[in-house]
Amino acid sequence: METAMVGGSFDPIHRGHLHLIHTVALRSPYRRFILVPVSQNHFKPDADPAPGSDRLAMANLAVEAYPEIYPNDPKLEFVVDDCELRRKGPSYTYDTVKELYLKYSIKGRLGLLLGDDLLGQLKQWHRYDELKELVRFIVIRREGTVVEFDDFAADLFYLDNPTVDESSTIIRAALKKLGTDELLDPAVENLMTANVASYVQTHRLYRA
Repeated sequence: METAMVGGSFDPIHRGHLHLIHTVALRSPYRRFILVPVSQNHFKPDADPAPGSDRLAMANLAVEAYPEIYPNDPKLEFVVDDCELRRKGPSYTYDTVKELYLKYSIKGRLGLLLGDDLLGQLKQWHRYDELKELVRFIVIRREGTVVEFDDFAADLFYLDNPTVDESSTIIRAALKKLGTDELLDPAVENLMTANVASYVQTHRLYRA
């Protein structure tokens, strides 16, 4: 099966992440999406994410809700893999990609989603020269941006999609302002799927 990896903090996962998968599914042959919550985001070293077990649970809930949100999409398979949460020490994309090839039957090259804001650093990624031989980089361009990448040996596939990163920040900031039993504003709650919002509320995540 044509497979793409979606890595991220998922802190928390929200509808923007699902819309990104929806965009890729409609405009590419990828039909399996492996979500990999990171243990620590290398690009946000000062972040203090929710426990990995909670982010893993929320990712599973979000993909369960996907068919209800996008009922007309092609049939997709979702996997939430905890390999980076289990790995001790620094966790690199190269190591994750190698592990996914061993664990799953993948047709062709594994797709690797990344935002165009990371292209400038891509050559500095751990074992980049080997990584580029293993994956097809699915580069998500923010609306109206054009970022050049000068390694013509790398396999890049560009997709336009509005950035989704700010939603997690909005959700966490809103929750930190609430008391223990206060309910989240519906406008912020609706940034998440209903089951993820319920999980966040039940487990009192992100509250001060």
